[in-house]
Amino acid sequence: PAQAEATLDALVDFLRATIPKLRDDRGLHATLGQQLDLCASYLALMQVRMGGRLTYVVRAEDGLRALPFPPSLLITLVENAIKHGIEPRPGAGHVEVVAERVDERLRVRVIDDGAGLQPGLSTGVGLANVREQLAARHGAQATFSLTTRAEGRGVCAEIRVPIGSPA
Repeated sequence: PAQAEATLDALVDFLRATIPKLRDDRGLHATLGQQLDLCASYLALMQVRMGGRLTYVVRAEDGLRALPFPPSLLITLVENAIKHGIEPRPGAGHVEVVAERVDERLRVRVIDDGAGLQPGLSTGVGLANVREQLAARHGAQATFSLTTRAEGRGVCAEIRVPIGSPA
């Protein structure tokens, strides 16, 4: 019963974060804070679903949460970290979502310690959509990379966009 209640609480939080964005045209605009909250709700739900073998951290430098940030990009990267990184590997797994200012640019990373890059995964539909949305909103000023972590286990997905440009 306690796990069922925790699952329902996490699901309610996730739905509260996502449903308002589906109404009107608000789904076209978002802040980094909204996207981080959505990811935190999703990760809490996945943590319950995975029986506690998932740990996660979502953090942003002060003042960055109010910045515009394209909707749906971050949750796509977090979902990929779970689906392709943490779930296929036995044992505990960890996901970090980190936003910081680097040289007047916003750098947002999704880092996992999962299964690592597998052939063909970096060319999927979700990542193609991330690349296309970044290009449409920011042109050549935005970058996206997907790399194997230096430790050799897991993946780091990184988005960089100019601070102050529209999301």
